[in-house]
Amino acid sequence: MPRFTFSPAAFLLATALGMSSAYAAPTALTSPADSALPPFSMADLDGTLKGFTIDLAAALSRQLGRPINIDSVQWSAALPGLSSGKFDLLLPPVNVTPERASMLLFSEPYLENDFMFLTRKNAPEVTELSALKGKTIATNKGSSFEAWAKSKAQEFDFKVDVYGSGADAIQAVQSGRAFATITSLQTASWLGANNPTLKTSYRIRTGNVAAIAFRKDQPQLQLEVSNALKCLKRSGELLALYTKWTGLTPEADSPTVVEYQGVGVNGFEGYTPDTPAPNCR
Repeated sequence: MPRFTFSPAAFLLATALGMSSAYAAPTALTSPADSALPPFSMADLDGTLKGFTIDLAAALSRQLGRPINIDSVQWSAALPGLSSGKFDLLLPPVNVTPERASMLLFSEPYLENDFMFLTRKNAPEVTELSALKGKTIATNKGSSFEAWAKSKAQEFDFKVDVYGSGADAIQAVQSGRAFATITSLQTASWLGANNPTLKTSYRIRTGNVAAIAFRKDQPQLQLEVSNALKCLKRSGELLALYTKWTGLTPEADSPTVVEYQGVGVNGFEGYTPDTPAPNCR
């Protein structure tokens, strides 16, 4: 399984200067990233990963002063891997729901998490969900998109096919096995602009937010990473990364811009309003 590491320059310099072998480098953190989830993470021509999540890992690594390893895995393996201890955190955007908040800790939000349909370029326009009657919708296994689609399938009379990865769900649309796939606003916008066979379609305004996820037994890591995220918002670096990779300009009240009080997501289990202030580098 490919692994990519982002280490703060200070540690590399310390090694080069031959610091004492007694020096204990900070423990590296490990997060998964799906190599077929543009613009968050995708394979480059040389086999390395690139994208918003990859740049976010590097920026957080600098703020935290510790390396962050990225393991390339399908998203369906991400949550089980976090629960088992294989991963320390989930840097890719995790949709915050009451069910997930009962099992996980979250950083403060850093993305709005509206959903969007992707169809073939020549498909009929979808202006309301009733237009999906009798059609097949492809989704990524274990995702919020799968949960949403299954919750609406009977009401709007469409079929849901589940695939192991987002790339497989997109391929189902391109091959005609599915009419559309559901993905995030950011992924759909990127694919619609960069894939000549696809176009964006109906937007689902969920009102949801996405955050970095941790196990319930990691409140200290939750605090450290969330404060590092606040620093990236404060400096404007998070906004710059978002615009670079999505081509979108978030609103002034977007979670990508707003620095929130406390740690976690207000209104959800695991939120702590009074926490130490960040010490930004």
